[in-house]
This record gives sequence, structure tokens and C-alpha cells, in this order.
Amino acid sequence: MSSNSIEHLSNGKSGKFALVVSVLIGLSFVSMAGSAGDKDEPRKISAEQGEHNFPPTAWDYAQLVEPILGLPPKVDLGEAIEMPMYVDGEQVHGLLENCDNPSRLGRKNCMSGSVVQRYEGQRADGTPLPDVVWVAFGRNASGFNIGILGSVQMIGYHKVTGATAFFESSDRIEPWAYLDEETQRLKGEMPGVDEPEEFNRAYKTPRTVQCVSCHQNDPFIHNSFIDAAKMPDTGRPVVPVVRTRDMDFETELPYYVIGGEEWDMRTIYIEGNQCVGCHRIGMGTLNLFMQARWNPHEEMPPGRPGKYRDDYEELVDCWTNTPEKTLDCDWIIPPRDSTPGQIVGDDYPFKADFNMPRSARGTASEDTEVEDKLRDLEAQLDRTEQALKDGSISSEEANEQKEELEYWIAVLREIQSGADDEKSSFSAKKIGPRKESNQKADLKGHTFEKGTK
Repeated sequence: MSSNSIEHLSNGKSGKFALVVSVLIGLSFVSMAGSAGDKDEPRKISAEQGEHNFPPTAWDYAQLVEPILGLPPKVDLGEAIEMPMYVDGEQVHGLLENCDNPSRLGRKNCMSGSVVQRYEGQRADGTPLPDVVWVAFGRNASGFNIGILGSVQMIGYHKVTGATAFFESSDRIEPWAYLDEETQRLKGEMPGVDEPEEFNRAYKTPRTVQCVSCHQNDPFIHNSFIDAAKMPDTGRPVVPVVRTRDMDFETELPYYVIGGEEWDMRTIYIEGNQCVGCHRIGMGTLNLFMQARWNPHEEMPPGRPGKYRDDYEELVDCWTNTPEKTLDCDWIIPPRDSTPGQIVGDDYPFKADFNMPRSARGTASEDTEVEDKLRDLEAQLDRTEQALKDGSISSEEANEQKEELEYWIAVLREIQSGADDEKSSFSAKKIGPRKESNQKADLKGHTFEKGTK
């Protein structure tokens, strides 16, 4: 990446925060030097790396979730449905600066060629699981121009119990996937669980990355890019819409992650707030999309955009001031299986930084994350050099990995060198404490019913 490119990113409208978000998202798709041996051996992950309750490999995780969600599908990217990209209502292909339905993810928003497919759950013996849905998303990231082809994610969800599983592909999927020369869409066939070694090469468990930092509301994210992919028989979005009207947060929209029982599942709740009348709202996820220039008042609520501005501001006030200090605003966790949704207090044991507003956590955690990632990349660069000396990788492979690692090291060093420190999309409003946390002690752990607060 040129210094001009980095300067353009760091001096943009969203400032340092947006740059950090973009870089960390981008890094999630990068092939690291530590995986140099993946082409010859199944990925093996130590169970002692702070990985919550996940098994060491993707194949082992698939066996764990099978009794509940069935087996993850074998993904044929060529049979999946393309997420069309439009400019002035006409479908286009390639990488563009602007489009009608940007993805809102990563550094480039308008890139065609991504695909998605829906599958009904099925046990290993072929028994159908009609209450289970699997969604596979093939993301074309080739336009990043740093040797990345893309990634494949799979999400399994049980609509009755809320049980969810996340699988993420390795960061290079070239052995199985390729781009169609004419349409620039992903094609190819990913390995299934009937090939354990190949499956472990292709996929990994979430490990320390909490998928719910973006998938806060429920397992599936929706926007105009994702929902442009339609089921051919019904014309409805391929990615299921999980929501209800006049929702009872105590019993409806169950959601928990198998293996992620220690993940931060909180969202904020204000009784009578119209925005949370149909679904939960993850404010961290909302902030991420707003950094990518999404305006909630232009799309929400559907059919009546902008109608709930006051309700939205009420949520922002609670988020920036924190529920602990905001009157009539609480943290809630969703129902799961036979356990109802609950209000949780300040002693909730699974708090994570992603669920704190920037104004509350300051810049320390962000700077620490950048420093940790930089050290990790530099260590991986050293391992690549050593692997080249040992002869365990070819000079071509080493040069490819070094180029990629050096690219991201340059980006992170530029951030450290003094990119402008601006506020996030949410205004850090000066709101005085309106309720001390000890005044909420009588609500902690209680289920919540209309009219009880």
C-alpha cells in the first residue's frame, strides 16, 4: 500500500476509528505466515489459546454441532446465488467506487462476484431438520489487490432453540475456488466433512474472535447488498429474515452460539422503544455500518424510513452513556432453548470491548489491539523468513506471504504514527448520569415483562 493510500484512509471523514475498523476487518481475510504448512497438513489449533469452548479443529466442531444442527453443507459456489451489484438500477460487474447497494464491509464497498446459498439442516444419516437453516456466503475479495481471492463462511441456525454455529474459511481458498473470467464471480467447490483433512484446511473454528461482535442481533446480517440475492422460487432474500412484530424479548428470537457460551451476547433494551419492537439492535454493529456511510433513517423502518428518529436517539443516548447510567435502559441477553431472555447487570461475566461505546472505553483498547496485531504480524514475518531458510516453503510462497504481511505492517505503523483521532459515527454526547448502577440491582437476572419496570 502506498503512503498516499494510507494517508487518504487516515485523513478521511471517519478518521482513525474508521481506519482501524477497516484494517482489522481486512486482516480477518488475510492469510498469515503461520499457516504456511496448511497446504500439506490439516490445521491444528491448540485448545489452550483462549478459544472459549470450541474444539481444536473445524471437523471436530462439525461433529459437536451435528446432533443439534446437522452437518455443515458441502458448498458449491457455482450453484450458489450471486449477490448482484447495481448502478442506477442496472447490474454491473467488477470493482467500482460507487454503487446502489454497497456491501458496507471492508475497505471496498462495491465489488461484485460474491455468492450466497441456503440449505435445510440434515443429520449425518440424511434425516432432514426442517427447523434448521444453513447459510453459506462466498465473499469475493479479489479487488483488494493484495493476493486475496476471498473467503467462505457458513452459519447454521436452529429457529426454535436459537442454537447457532459459525464456520470461517481459511484466508486463501484458491485450492477450491476461482473467479469466473467473464463475470468475476466466485465458483468452485469447497470440501465437505466427508474429507476431514481437507475440511480442516478449508475451515477453522471462530477461536478468540467473537462472531457476535458483528452478528449481534441474530445470526444473519441484512442490508441492500445481501438481500439483493433472491430465492428463485419465492423472490425473497436468500439469507433468512429473523424478526417478529410486537416482539416479546423474553421468549422470541432465541440465539446462542454452540461453543461460544462465554461470548458477549448483550444488546440494549428500552421498553416501548419502536426500534426494538421487531428485532434486537446491536449498537456496535450499527456503528460499524454507519462508519461505512449507512444512514439508518434512509432505510429504517422498512416502508417508513425516518419515522423512529426519536426512538433511535433514545438508543444512542443509552449507548453513549451506558445502560448502567441511563434511566429505563438495560442490558439484555436473548432467550436460548428453554431459558428465557433476561436483564443482566454490571456483574455480567462475559463483557467484551466490542460491546462498549468508544466514548466509554476510550482509545486505550483500540491502541492495544493495534499494537497486539502489529506484534503478531511481525512475528509471522519472522516465521516466514525462517520457513524459507528451513526449506519448508518455496521462495515464491515466501515472497507472497512477505508482501502481504509487509503491506499490513505498513498500514498499522501508519496508524500508530499519528492518524487523526476522531470520534465514531455516534456523537459522544455529554449526558450526565441519570441512574446509578446500584439502583438496578433489584432487576439483575430477572426476566422482563411488559409493565413490570
